[in-house]
Amino acid sequence: MKKDLGPLLIHPVRQRIIQYLLLHPHATVGDIAAECTDIPRPTLYRHVKTLLDAGLLTAVQRRQVRGAVETTYTLAQPDPEDMTLADGAALIQSTLMSIAASFARYFARPDAEPMRDMLSVSSATLLLSDEEFTDFSNRIGQVYNDVIMNKPGPGRKPRCITIISAPPESGQKGE
Repeated sequence: MKKDLGPLLIHPVRQRIIQYLLLHPHATVGDIAAECTDIPRPTLYRHVKTLLDAGLLTAVQRRQVRGAVETTYTLAQPDPEDMTLADGAALIQSTLMSIAASFARYFARPDAEPMRDMLSVSSATLLLSDEEFTDFSNRIGQVYNDVIMNKPGPGRKPRCITIISAPPESGQKGE
């Protein structure tokens, strides 16, 4: 029987947990908290438990750390039979809303300076065969892989990068 994962996936904190685990295959709540500093730890623990209970996360290791048990999580391998088109739509729409909310929070800050912060957005419709698009995506992936594991260091700032691939609206089709 298919589960309706849409309500689980639409929450922005859960999206950030999932996004973190997409980039870091194994993580503790402490690892996630170190990157998502704006989310209180109790909130992270609550949402990790929700994702774990829903079968979207798997506990892969537990160890004693200073009198507490630290659990390492990974994304569960979902059964494609359990995913619905509505789940995919909910995830994409909630991700887009989360991006829009992030921009709204940025522009509401009194210290927002788009030029200083190198804020940018671009959009293009490309004419690519499936093979060319796969090659293009692989090359973008390689650029990500070259920097994704960077550790904090002098001059390094967190920068959020989002790439979205979508079919064009009608009337924009190539030959």
